[in-house]
Amino acid sequence: MLTTDAFSSMLFLDLASLIEPMGYKLVEASRSEHKGTVSLRMLCYKGGDGITTEDLEAIYNVVYPRYSVLWTRDLELEVSSPGINRNIKDIGEFKIFLGKTVRVYVQSKSSYVVGKIEKADDDYLYLSSYLIEDTKEEGEEIRIEYSDISKAKLDYVTEAKGK
Repeated sequence: MLTTDAFSSMLFLDLASLIEPMGYKLVEASRSEHKGTVSLRMLCYKGGDGITTEDLEAIYNVVYPRYSVLWTRDLELEVSSPGINRNIKDIGEFKIFLGKTVRVYVQSKSSYVVGKIEKADDDYLYLSSYLIEDTKEEGEEIRIEYSDISKAKLDYVTEAKGK
């Protein structure tokens, strides 16, 4: 099942406020501690042609100085992209990936549905040019309730084919 609270942690909100003015979206953030070292992992996204290594470096150069001062321990910072076939973990990610092709398992249809994310509101995901894989049913738009989705992932293969 998809979570609904990943974007509400204080760490996530603070990191997002640092990088959003730069034109990036924070997809996921996690912090862990081990033997006096704090590890901070960030997954960042930029629409259009995607995020480059120069973009990741710019994010690193903004985040690292701030958190190396805030946290008195050694800091290991990893900044990366979410990848082309990312498993979507939180419903908030659908808003980040507007326009991307996604593959979701819809429980009420007992099948995967593939389509382009057109809209994502508080209750529903809207896919355009969709295909229900098991029945081969195609259509212009489908509305799927988040509670009906058991898993989802970005679908670069279908997107690359031009679906």
